[in-house]
This record gives sequence, C-alpha cells and structure tokens, in this order.
Amino acid sequence: MNKLAKISALAGLILCNPAVADKAETKGGLKITSDDGNFSAALGGRIHFDTYLFDEDIEDPISTTEFRRARIILSGEAYNWKYKLEQDFAAGSTLSGFRDVYIATGLAGGTLTIGQFKPYRSMEELTSANEITMMERPFTSATGIYRGRQFQQGVGWHTHVNCYTFGIMAINLRDAGTPRNEGLGAASRFTWTPVNDDVSTLHFGISLSHEDANRNTEPLEAEVIYAGRRGPRQLIALTPGGDNFFFGEFGDDEFFIDDGGGTVNSAGLELAGTYGPLYGQAEYVYADYDGDYFLSELTFVDFFGDPAPFACDPVIGCFIDDQRVDAWYVMGSWIITGEHKPYNAGKAVFKSPKPQGKYGAWELTARYDTIRNRDIHDLKAKSLIFGLNYYVNPRVRFMLNVTFGDDDFTGDKTNQLAIRAQMYW
Repeated sequence: MNKLAKISALAGLILCNPAVADKAETKGGLKITSDDGNFSAALGGRIHFDTYLFDEDIEDPISTTEFRRARIILSGEAYNWKYKLEQDFAAGSTLSGFRDVYIATGLAGGTLTIGQFKPYRSMEELTSANEITMMERPFTSATGIYRGRQFQQGVGWHTHVNCYTFGIMAINLRDAGTPRNEGLGAASRFTWTPVNDDVSTLHFGISLSHEDANRNTEPLEAEVIYAGRRGPRQLIALTPGGDNFFFGEFGDDEFFIDDGGGTVNSAGLELAGTYGPLYGQAEYVYADYDGDYFLSELTFVDFFGDPAPFACDPVIGCFIDDQRVDAWYVMGSWIITGEHKPYNAGKAVFKSPKPQGKYGAWELTARYDTIRNRDIHDLKAKSLIFGLNYYVNPRVRFMLNVTFGDDDFTGDKTNQLAIRAQMYW
C-alpha cells in the first residue's frame, strides 16, 4: 500500500469510526473532536496543477505540465498542544515532501512552535501558496534570495498584540529532506498595522536573518528562475557550505577552493495595503553573502552561466569575495468585481478575496521583480509579470500569468505563459 493510501485509510478510520462517541464536524472541512475535548484531528489538502508555455531566447526550457503542489495535511490538538503534518507528494515522498511538520502550544502570550516550519522573514514567503497573488513568489523569498531555505527545522515563538506581531526563530540549516548538518541560524520579524478596517489596511514590517554554515551544510545560495517556474535559472550569489562541497586540485579543469562554512546576513522591509478593491505590496531585502573562495574559470561558467566579468588567475582561478545582494519587487492588483482582500492580523499577511456574486471574482495583477549582485558586474535578473485570477468560489481558483524574463548577465530574455487550476480544502 503506498503512503497516500495509508494516510487516507488512517484519516478514514479517525473520521468515520462509529465505535467512539467523538463529535464529527464538516463545516469548512473534515474534523473530529473527542468527547472530552482533549483531542482533535482535521484533514485538509491542496491541488495546484500548472501548464507552462515558453517563448525561448538564448535558453531552451521545456514547455510542460506538472502538479506544482499535491498535499495532504493532518492537523489538530492533543491536550492544548497543536500539531500539523503536511506532506507534498509533488515534491517527493516521505522526508523530501515534508512541509510544515511541528507541534505548538501557547506560551507567554504567544505560540511556541517546535519542528519544521517557515522562518519569520519575508511577507510573501509567509503567505500561503493558496493565497499568493501571483503563481510564484518574488525574489525576496525562498524563490530567490533565500533559495532552498523555505522550510527550516528549529524552535520559534510568535505573538500578536493589537496591531503588532513579533516572531523569532532559532534554526538548524536544514529541512527534513536535506543532510544532517551543524549549520545554525536565527530569523525574526516585526510588523505594525496602524490601519485595518473593512475598507482599508496599511501594513509595515521588518525582518532580520542570520545563517551560519558549518559541517555538512548545503551551499547557501541566492538563485532565481526569472522567466517563471521550470524556466532558466540565474545564480546570483553563493556562500559555500560544509567541506564536502569542495572538490578538485590545482591544475584540474574544475576546482573549488576554500575552507568551507560562511555566513549570510539579511534584512528586509515590507510595505503593503488595500483600499477597497485595490491592493499594493512591496518588499526590499539586502543580504551579505560571505565569500573568500576560488572557482576555476570553467566552474564559474558552470555555476553562473557566463564567463567571469573580471580577470581570473590562470592557476588558482576566479576569486569570489563577499557579495552584497539586494532584491525588491512592487506588486499590485485590482479586483474588478469589487471584492476586498482581507488581512490576517495574526500572521500579518493578506488573504485571497472571497467571491460575493454567483459568477465569482476577477482580479487583474502585475508585479515587477529584480535582484542583483552588487559586486559582480551585470549579475542581475528581473521579471515583469501580468496576471489574471478567477476565484470560482472560496476554494477554487484559476490563474494566468505572463512573465517577461530578463537576465542581464547572460542576455537571455525568455518569456512564459503559465496557467494554474487550484483547489484546497
């Protein structure tokens, strides 16, 4: 029996066993609560099915279809401790497919969370994939400057008081699907919402992050897919991880020389708001990636896609010093059917509009996104996206994005048309 079948069978036993006097609820989903109220379990999930069509330039990506997300989620409580187990079958089985996997409880006016979850940084990163305005997140998130570090293991505390939120997390630099390592880090986020009513919202936020690579840590990268999902990639910056990442000897065609380790420090700013059916959001993140390593000229091309724009030593290769990276975006939308994007004050993020008419809600969207390495000439990528969202009902949405990609470093200008059919419960 495969893993999906086992989970479904277990959920069925929990939800349907008539031998217990537990209370079953179906409003807004499937949930069962024990008769004494000490235990509960709820079954959820999501399906995001995408189609990608490319207008190739220098690069030659493959137009295709895929399940972007296919998740089963089990969540609930046990004696005032919450739990969540989320498996994404589109990302792989068992550990590689783990997303949010944690236990949590109330502590000192906030929530203490232990396990694997998203670090408190980047407003758009913390917005659920069911609620994001575009099909893919911007370069200020784990789709760019925090590439590959969307979920991390550790312990965090988060609170919401009046118009403020604050969260802080200590992390190991891994998720369940990556090797065990000795890398450590911390992330924190503070938000203030001075205006939040039925018509308008004004949000400000700031975040700080520190990542310190150590033995067996994967390389810490800033990398973007600038022409949409499954399109061409551009590496923007890299801090080496553990010693096992280094290879080769002097004189080899390929080598990578350094002592390993390194840190990434970043700071982010957030500004967002709504007024009736209008919505705007922007973020800026500055990050300092540790350098002090050498790449052979061939390895530089393999990593970055083009020859180094500076002189390289013929023996020891191209020296990469500390790299200053900044990324920012501006995004907006207009809900032409008149609905309003609600604000989740507890998480300090915006949610999708809820259709009011029987024909659903329609939303026009646009976003400009850019990221650059200040210390390597022309190492910059950007994208311009126009989109249309159709909310059939509160659980079903169709999305269309047209992305105009631009990689200044290689000169590639690949574009993409993407379509998504989405449902969650």
